[in-house]
Amino acid sequence: MAADVLTQGPLTQGPLTQGPLTQGPRREADGAIGSPPLQPDIATGGLTGGATIRWVPAGQWPDMAEAWSVLAQAAGPNVFLEPGFALAARGIDPASGLGAVVMEEGGRLVGFAPGRFMLGGAVFALWTHPYAPYGAPLVLPGAERPVLARLVDYLRAAGAVALDWPLLDDGSPLTAALGVLAGPSQHRVDVLEAHRRAALITADPPRPSKELRRLGRRLAEQGELVVVSTASGLALADATEAFLRLEAEGWKGRKGSALAVSADSRRFFDEAMSGLAASGQAQIDLMLLDGKAVAGAVVLRAGDRAWYWKTAYGEAHARYSPGALMTLELTERLCADPAIRLVDSCAIAGHPMIDRIWTGRLGITSRLVALRPGRAGLRYRLVLAVIAARRSAKAGAKALVARLRRVRATAGG
Repeated sequence: MAADVLTQGPLTQGPLTQGPLTQGPRREADGAIGSPPLQPDIATGGLTGGATIRWVPAGQWPDMAEAWSVLAQAAGPNVFLEPGFALAARGIDPASGLGAVVMEEGGRLVGFAPGRFMLGGAVFALWTHPYAPYGAPLVLPGAERPVLARLVDYLRAAGAVALDWPLLDDGSPLTAALGVLAGPSQHRVDVLEAHRRAALITADPPRPSKELRRLGRRLAEQGELVVVSTASGLALADATEAFLRLEAEGWKGRKGSALAVSADSRRFFDEAMSGLAASGQAQIDLMLLDGKAVAGAVVLRAGDRAWYWKTAYGEAHARYSPGALMTLELTERLCADPAIRLVDSCAIAGHPMIDRIWTGRLGITSRLVALRPGRAGLRYRLVLAVIAARRSAKAGAKALVARLRRVRATAGG
């Protein structure tokens, strides 16, 4: 693995390290995004020139599930675009116009870029949503540059002037392909937001603090303390009920954002978990005290990467930091799994719990890409101004939510 991409501990200069939060749109410097890939090279290939590209509405995605699944297994990992997850997620994204730009060659899918046209068709926004904090489309390894070039051509021909590309990890092959587009091809790229969130590098496990070990001993003194998992025999239905009940009993339940509060989000969770668990890509771990869940975690997997997607803890035992103790247990299990190289915390930057335990940092950047090379035109600049204004309006509310989450995480682990 590239040492400047996967780093843990003190501040370094590689994409996976800790650094300041970047606020507001800024022009990306030429060559600034041509980082080494996070994913190993896989023998495949560039396109031969016979690729076709078409639009597939979200309602027709099930018809291509088999070919889509094959691409998802080969592409750079994004569990949120696995068919089992993405098909379920359509139900919690009610806005109209969702579809995917699909590229095929030789009877196989080589690119799957879901999203929707916005601002009167001037922008194509790649699909993310509150339950999918990662924005890499599925692309056959080795074909990132030609697929991106064809995507840009297709969107430009459709009348769009900008590609809104959220939440792409620094150092990925797609980031490198974007760097080529911004460099020699001279497409303008503006950074809308960048942050670094906690990540676990399984080859270099973090050492638990003495304080957390002490809290673990104290919690174990309160009764029989065990950790069970769907990965080792716990029934998925039982684990789902216990996790959702635990989440609903906490601050998310009071806020109204717990998965079990809404019928749509509950249905989404059930469908996504069953769809991914069938292929070993989802698991629920529970920490039980005398048979009752005091903490829980949901981990999703694709390729050599995992996502620490959901966590919950019992507030009655908050003084023992059960959420942090669950994370420690999960860390040990993930580091012992040779199939997993990197775990994305999916957390906000500077999270007070996970940042203390996982010292690796994963750089995540959201960008706006001009679809025409050369000097950006008036329509692009107007689109940039509108998107920047919308993001700015949301920033205050998000900052308040983040502050509340930090307070709660500090209180309960």
